[in-house]
Amino acid sequence: MRKKLTKFYLMFLLGLVWANSTYGQEMIEIKGVVLEAKSSLPLPGATVMVKGTSRGAVTDFDGNYSIKATGDAVLQISFIGYQSMEEPVKGRVKIDFKLEEDSEQLSEVVVVGFGEQKKATVTGSISSISTQELKQSPASNLAVTLAGRLPGLTSIQTSGEPGRDLTQLFIRGQGTINARSPIILVDGVERDLTYMDPNEVESVTILKDASSTAIFGVRGANGVILVTTKRGTSEIPEVNLSAESGVQSFTRVAQPVNAFEFATLRNLAQNNDGFGDAYSAEALEAYRTHSDPERYPDTDWAGLLMEDFAQQQRVNLNISGAGKAVKYYVNAGYLNQGGLFKTEKNLDYDPSFKLDRYNFRSNIDMEINPNLKAFLNLAGYVEKQNSPFSVSTASTGQGGLSPSVNILAGILDMPSNVPGPTSPNGAVVTTSELPNPAYGLLNRTGYRQQTRNNVTSTFGMEQKLNFITKGLSAKAVMSFDTKATNNLNASKSYVREIQVIEQTETGKDSIYYRNFSDDVETPLNISGSRSFQSFSNLQAYLNYKRTFKKHDVSALVLYQHQKRIINDQLPYNLIGVSSRFTYGYDDKYFFEFNAGYNGSEQFAPGRRFGFFPAVSAGWLVSKEKFWNINGIDKFKIRGSYGEVGNDRIGNDRFLYLDDISINGGGYSSSLNEGRRIAINQLKNGELQWEVARKANIGFELSFLKSFDLIIDVFTEKRDNILRNRGTIPVLNGLPIGALPPVNIGVVENKGFEVELNYKKAISPDFFVRGRAFVGYATNRQKFADEPLLPEDYAYRYRQTGYRIGQNFGYVVEKYFETQEEIDNAPEQIVGGHESKPGDFKYKDLNGDGVVDQRDIAPIGASTVPETSFGLSLSTTYKNFDLSVLFQGVANVDKFYYSRGTFASGQNNFFSQHLSSWTPERAANGEHIGFPRLSTEPSPSEKENSFFIRDASYVRLKNLEIGYRLNLKGIANMRLYVNGLNLITWDKLPNKNYDPEAANGLTYPLIKVYSLGVDLKF
Repeated sequence: MRKKLTKFYLMFLLGLVWANSTYGQEMIEIKGVVLEAKSSLPLPGATVMVKGTSRGAVTDFDGNYSIKATGDAVLQISFIGYQSMEEPVKGRVKIDFKLEEDSEQLSEVVVVGFGEQKKATVTGSISSISTQELKQSPASNLAVTLAGRLPGLTSIQTSGEPGRDLTQLFIRGQGTINARSPIILVDGVERDLTYMDPNEVESVTILKDASSTAIFGVRGANGVILVTTKRGTSEIPEVNLSAESGVQSFTRVAQPVNAFEFATLRNLAQNNDGFGDAYSAEALEAYRTHSDPERYPDTDWAGLLMEDFAQQQRVNLNISGAGKAVKYYVNAGYLNQGGLFKTEKNLDYDPSFKLDRYNFRSNIDMEINPNLKAFLNLAGYVEKQNSPFSVSTASTGQGGLSPSVNILAGILDMPSNVPGPTSPNGAVVTTSELPNPAYGLLNRTGYRQQTRNNVTSTFGMEQKLNFITKGLSAKAVMSFDTKATNNLNASKSYVREIQVIEQTETGKDSIYYRNFSDDVETPLNISGSRSFQSFSNLQAYLNYKRTFKKHDVSALVLYQHQKRIINDQLPYNLIGVSSRFTYGYDDKYFFEFNAGYNGSEQFAPGRRFGFFPAVSAGWLVSKEKFWNINGIDKFKIRGSYGEVGNDRIGNDRFLYLDDISINGGGYSSSLNEGRRIAINQLKNGELQWEVARKANIGFELSFLKSFDLIIDVFTEKRDNILRNRGTIPVLNGLPIGALPPVNIGVVENKGFEVELNYKKAISPDFFVRGRAFVGYATNRQKFADEPLLPEDYAYRYRQTGYRIGQNFGYVVEKYFETQEEIDNAPEQIVGGHESKPGDFKYKDLNGDGVVDQRDIAPIGASTVPETSFGLSLSTTYKNFDLSVLFQGVANVDKFYYSRGTFASGQNNFFSQHLSSWTPERAANGEHIGFPRLSTEPSPSEKENSFFIRDASYVRLKNLEIGYRLNLKGIANMRLYVNGLNLITWDKLPNKNYDPEAANGLTYPLIKVYSLGVDLKF
């Protein structure tokens, strides 16, 4: 017993001595920076641990860390893709680290279709960006943040409406007249990226050539966007909180002229038509001086109904970490976006445009045992979009007509000399020509509310099969998503009145208001509708990856079956097998084979599946012994060729079946009960998918240890494009509409991409990064089954040989100056009244002495940009950081017409009409910005070379300035300000339109100014 006690006390004393020599030592605060050895750039997110303890820290954006340890402790530094380090403290309070690349790890981070590949071995055309770049934009739509970021991707935002800020995405231009958007996969499953929180995203990758997309088979022809969400990586739990508050304003919106200018221009238009003045000299003076605002008002309808600014807020909280067996990332976000139309404050309902969105994501990774892993991804959002009811034809879905269209039309149509917005009785003021005044549409028609929610779930397991052969593994993934939409419509009618001014015997005008119609105020009428979608996806993988000395081999076989059910429709199915084989020798020579064999129920039995192969190869020339060019660190050549499909050939389904119905009445009602058979559309039993044959050659060059140059040249020929016949004679016995579309279209697409990247540490405190790119893609319709127009047409085709979306119209030669000139010119038969001085003189292109539809010519470029470019720069100096993004497009033309442009047939005038043609202005050599004004349909207001404008632009898309603070208890704190769509340079003659917007009646695009804070604990 005594021996045991003696042993116990001895051990106790030794423990005290050990404790005093370690934990009893004074803790010191150690600071430093973790850099990449090659470039001296900071490594944010690196883990710094005190060896033998659970104490650690994570480097901030600039690679800085701060940690407490004893003077004799050892620090461990690790970061994915780099070799780990250990460094004794030895009493130092400042220790910097430079981590060397780990080629075996670094090469694993490149995301490709259904997997990852070594970076150096990639032979396809791929581009990607990280979450850091995405978060620099305050845009509410994730797709908007991609503009100007990725070479080969064209992003066009067509509307700025909260919840409807839709964006068109094109990868390498247009290759078809059917669905042209790429497919989007989020963590390997086809999903939408529009509603995702940028804080959830780790990276976005686009796959452009056949080698990278053939594995998607029948759906890969338009390119693929891969979104990878964040996962837990740090051994130290991280808590990140960000909050952002900003204001929005319209980038551009058309501004009608004031009342005096309106009356002057209306007089000019009527005098041009020989009708005399509409407004007396007394009235013009009253409008100019505002001396009698009751009889001669000057109402700024745009200012009255549009806000200068609206708020936008975003809050995000996420927690992530990695233990021995479990890794986790949990994110929650909230977005609030207000609208820029003013609404009444005392209504019983809220008709304003606004959006509230709640996002959630949870990604869990588990290591069940050394050979078995599992993961579970859960995500979703709830989105509430509110807007005025407007008119009954409006739609609250993502397609269709937005309420903003009618409201904007009402604002732009209402002249400034109409009083308002309400009469003394509180009724909405309008005119006899405008039954739907904008103020009433916005405030008095009720409201619409759409609630959208989406829940996505993915569960998967991966088992190593080394007991069969080393490097073999199997993986199974099951996804199930649901999406529900609920539409609430609350509509009502309201009273409209018209101002009446009558002269009396006393000489003083009598002013009163009368009813516009028999409308009465009604309570809200509530109605609704709903829709539901479900989506399931099953994937089964067999992977193999092995290295035999200088030989690297990998293979993938994937089975996939996905099903989408929309409301009560029959399911949309996609089923097939995909495969990939890669081979590399000595890290210099690379070969890859990709193939997809899949199909869907869109096609007839026996014709539902197709095989889509692609091959690619690469040569890392700079690894050869003969390579001794100083300053060039890497030179790689790669090329690919293959076939990819597109099964998205329109909204109609089962075109391989006849569409026949039994109707009543008609000339041959010989069936029972006087019915007859109606052939709505004949079947196309040989219906197929589109086939794109793509070739790509790429060059990659790294030089001066700071620059990376990537050049790609590509061609694509797509045939089997589904389109309607144009050369079937009427004698076939059926109307053209009853004939089925067939796979006859052919389009050729070609272009190039050039990308230059730069990164350098100018000094230990000053880092610079940059990326510049330009992408060009042009197409030609080689066959469209288009009837050849007669020989007397100047241009005998309207599609064949031209770009998709090619503009056509009359070519303007000049303004007619005199009636004599009109008499001696070719007769202008283009519609509208007879030509008069001040109207356009169009060119007689076919030389027959008449200008008519035979003289219509191709004008300008396509409606979709052929060239896109971007320039991003970011720099860090000590605690300050700055990032700038310039983005733009070129080789794009649009036809600008209707409100904001035309004058005749419209109810209002705009700035360009102030410089319209007059004999005096023409004689004096003054600037003429518009043809002769008229109250009648004008021959000048047609599709022509004057109104088909160059819509190219350069935009300061993003600007962000940040500053980092060191506060006790907070690992990292960063304050920042940023902006979206700040400045636009373009070639449009006025500022009535944003060149990117769809047209002048869509909800205008917005610019955003934000102030935010990021906190890391």
